Order: sequence, then C-alpha cells, then structure tokens
Amino acid sequence: MRVLVTNDDGVGSEGLWALARRVVAAGHEVVVAAPMVDMTGMGAAIGGELGNDEMRYERVDRSDLGSASCFAVDGPPALCVILTQLGAFGDPVQLVASGVNPGMNAGRSTLHSGTVGAVMTAVNNGAHGIAVSQDHLAAGHPADEFQWDTATHLVPEIIERVAAVDKGRRAVNVNAPNVPLDRIDGVATTSLAKWGDAAGVLEHLEEGKLRFVRQPGARAPIPGTDHAAVREGQIAVAELIGFRVADSDLELDGLTV
Repeated sequence: MRVLVTNDDGVGSEGLWALARRVVAAGHEVVVAAPMVDMTGMGAAIGGELGNDEMRYERVDRSDLGSASCFAVDGPPALCVILTQLGAFGDPVQLVASGVNPGMNAGRSTLHSGTVGAVMTAVNNGAHGIAVSQDHLAAGHPADEFQWDTATHLVPEIIERVAAVDKGRRAVNVNAPNVPLDRIDGVATTSLAKWGDAAGVLEHLEEGKLRFVRQPGARAPIPGTDHAAVREGQIAVAELIGFRVADSDLELDGLTV
C-alpha cells in the first residue's frame, strides 16, 4: 500500500520519523510530507485558500527510510495531505498515517488536533487515515523520553484491517501510554472522552493578553473512553466518524427571509 506519513509537529519531531520507519519496515511504499515548523493545534486547517499563491516545499534526506521520498511543506498537515492527493509528491496514497504526536489526542478535543485533522482530511480526499499519539506523562510525571515503539506497534495491523474495508474510507485514532511495550495492559476499543487532557483554565495576564493553563487530571477519566484506557495502561483505539452524507433529522424546512 502507498502511505503518506505526516504530523503536526513538523519535520523536526522524532515521532514523525519513528512512525515512518515502522510503516517502511511493514513493507509499505512510503512518502513523508510534513510541516516545516510546528503546526500543533491546526485541526484540518490548510493555511489559506488553494488559489494562485505559491506553496513551498523542500526535500528532506533520510538515509534510514530506504527509497521513501521525504518533504518539508510550508503549511499545516491537512495541506500536506491535499497536496499529496493532488499528485505533488507522486501518485496519491491509499492511507495517511499521522503522528506520532508527543501527547495524547483523546476525547472530543481531537477536533482541534492537527494530527487528527490530517486523517480526517485523508478520509475526505480518498484515503484511509490513522492518527497516532502518545501520552506525555510517564509514571504520572512529564516524560523525559517517548516510547515510540509502543506508540507505533499497532500501526501495521491497523493498516491491514482498514485495507480490507470494502466500502468507504475510515479514520482510526490511536493513543498509547508512554511505557515500554512489555508493560502495556492490552488494547481497548473505546469511545471518545468528553475532554481528554484538554481541560484547563484561563489566566488573565494583562489587558489584551490571556494564557490557557492545562489541568491534566482535573476531570476524572470516564471508564470506557480513550482517555481512561491510556491512563489505565492500555493502548486506546477508536474509529472517528467525520463528515458523512446523510439525511438530517433536524427540521429545517420552511425557513424564510
């Protein structure tokens, strides 16, 4: 399968290359196209109109990825996906793998994640998508390093499963604890938490200036959700349902001007 590997943290993030190495090792044809700089929190933004403006990219040399072509794109991850699907970096791909994000993308706050935004853009542009993230905590404290092998472990098997789907395109969200693989307590298929780790409060610094302060653990994890599973030592896997063509049950007939 031809796979695009991207992320929202940019080409300087080691999680991107760990994911790319895992997909290459699984025998897939890989192209890497990721932002030149950190684009965290961009959701599915493309950074402007796809109009007449120039869109820049640069080649990136990675001897550890064999024949994979690698590019740094001057734009967010969703733009990387769209450019790839329009043929900027060779043939369009059948699947987009996004990550590894250093920090969970759990709960409904995934709406704002550039990691997840890339895979939702993939689904809307003819490809399956897998978003991969890892908890930023290890043993309850901010991690000194990330266990990328744990985060990427399930990716080849999930690629096989989505490839077997007969109809439509699927988006899968994976969140892993930041522990070695032999300490993982299984895999949980979950729902999305209400907030995940995006809960927090605003600090008023001065007139016209605010700061958002995260409060991990401020809300107790709800059993059965992705947030809870990761904090219980499991890898959480959830299918994301995005924009779908369907009949609405919202009564909108008879609106007037």
